[in-house]
Amino acid sequence: MFPRLLSDRRIVVATIAVFASLLLSFAFFYSSSAQQSYEWLPRPYTSHTKPGSTGFTPPPKNAEDPDVVELDYLSVRSQNTEAIRSYWNIPYAASAGALNRFRGPQPPPLYKKTLEWSGQLGMCPRIQKIDATLRNHDIAGDDVPGLEADSSEDCLSLNVFVPIDAEAGDELPVCFVIPGGGFHLPGRSNGAAMVEKSRVVKDGKVVDKGIIVVTLYYRNGIYGFLSGDEIQKDGDFNGGLRDQRTALEWVQKYIRYFGGNADHVVIMGTSAGGASAMLQLTGNGGDNTFAVPGMGRKQLFHGVLASSPASPTFYTPEQANHFWEKVALGVNCTDLSVACVRNASVDALYWQNYPMSFPGRNTPPRWMWAPTPEPEGGIWTEPSPAAIFAGRYAKVPTLMGFTSNEGTDQVKKETDTVGDMKSYLKDHYPLLTDDDLGLLARNYPNDRHWPDSGRYWDAVAKAQGDIRYICPTYLSSNAIAANNPPSVKAWQYQWDVVWGPDFTNGYGTKHAVTVGHIMSPPRDEISDYMMSFVKHLDPNVERAKGSPKWDPLDMKKPRRMFFTNSPENIETQASMEDQDMKRDARCEDVRRLMPRLQMV
Repeated sequence: MFPRLLSDRRIVVATIAVFASLLLSFAFFYSSSAQQSYEWLPRPYTSHTKPGSTGFTPPPKNAEDPDVVELDYLSVRSQNTEAIRSYWNIPYAASAGALNRFRGPQPPPLYKKTLEWSGQLGMCPRIQKIDATLRNHDIAGDDVPGLEADSSEDCLSLNVFVPIDAEAGDELPVCFVIPGGGFHLPGRSNGAAMVEKSRVVKDGKVVDKGIIVVTLYYRNGIYGFLSGDEIQKDGDFNGGLRDQRTALEWVQKYIRYFGGNADHVVIMGTSAGGASAMLQLTGNGGDNTFAVPGMGRKQLFHGVLASSPASPTFYTPEQANHFWEKVALGVNCTDLSVACVRNASVDALYWQNYPMSFPGRNTPPRWMWAPTPEPEGGIWTEPSPAAIFAGRYAKVPTLMGFTSNEGTDQVKKETDTVGDMKSYLKDHYPLLTDDDLGLLARNYPNDRHWPDSGRYWDAVAKAQGDIRYICPTYLSSNAIAANNPPSVKAWQYQWDVVWGPDFTNGYGTKHAVTVGHIMSPPRDEISDYMMSFVKHLDPNVERAKGSPKWDPLDMKKPRRMFFTNSPENIETQASMEDQDMKRDARCEDVRRLMPRLQMV
């Protein structure tokens, strides 16, 4: 049984005098801060740290229970296999419910008992159905700790997966995996297989223990991305992104206790997780450092691996206020105040967590929840493409790529006419003009009518694939390669490997399919490249024997790694390919549309 969250916030700052503690913790708990800092976390490793030192001294092992890792605010016991220790659902922040709704993450409480995974998922609330008759009440109330629930607003936890023989002080590379899910779904990523794939054993002897993988829950839907004027008065925009940032700070503070290297952290994400990775890359205008008491400023991460990253539409103020009003009125807050919505019951608010249509449109986008530009001085004041094009991003090694058919499983298969196609795109990008829609219809003609589909499925799939995924990734990767100093490399790829039936049914290489190759067994060519990047910030160091060298992207002669196969030869073939000029031309048109796509 997990301990319930402690209501006495004096415990969080127990080293401070009692009355001062009450005042300080009360002020912080209800504060709204555009710039998060490391200071809310517990004490640094040591009070005296030499320059250049990690400041970390491995603690003595728990002789009675070696599976327990003891931190300064909790102890946690692992679930073990022969190869992996898994530490599930470690809280990195307090409950995001009640008065903490629509605020950045708040400090976690102290836990008196050792935490051990109960088997409950502890996930953040998932999106509800548009049709109210199909919605449910499957969420725990405030009286149930999130660690004891399947779904709860008290959900800000992370998971750490380590090699069975890892010890504090091993300094193993860390892969920080941000799950996807369109900012609609919480995503529960198991990193155990990825850790196991990273190990190197020769002649029965372990020569490389491998890596450590961290995954997390962060707020989605209305809980993580509702914004507007009322929240700006008393709260924070982009709570889901702030959750991720806070979890990265947690890694800096604690990962060495699990055997990880806080000075070698690679963010990895796919789809919305890839979008999140790009947004962390561009947060704070590209400043990815933060203040560590006694140690100066440290980097939160040191590399980014983004597969099929989405490029979400950042809301306009009108759109943000429109969504806020629908939620507030939905929980009977006629004054539209954030205080009223914070006081809404758990069940009532969860009922409003569904996809909504943009103002003036009748059909919600497939993935509609997205960030909002923050006021000046905030962390995310612009979409990631805008920041990258202008050089405002952290200059760290990056590896980015896309599949050939990102849109086929993302759009309505019954799309049958050019009018249907234009309407679908307008639902997703309401600022597009008639001229814009005409251009897209010309650029993406109806080349083929696939079985069991509308006549314009092929066209709208190609358009949406380019708009939301391929072109923002392609253009951003190119800009990073152009803007980086010579010592900081960028790599780009295209995944064109098709699975069996998808050769003939029109789906081709679907959205985000590479994540399975990276995180799940068995090892293959692309996973070896990716694992090498996580370990060495270079995909070539541990590439598979016989695999081609993956050249960094050089905009004087841009080349990408191209993975493909065919019905006649289903084995994956990899080769360096020159710039695709037809794609380049289409993506330049997408770039010109980006202001009205709400991506710059």
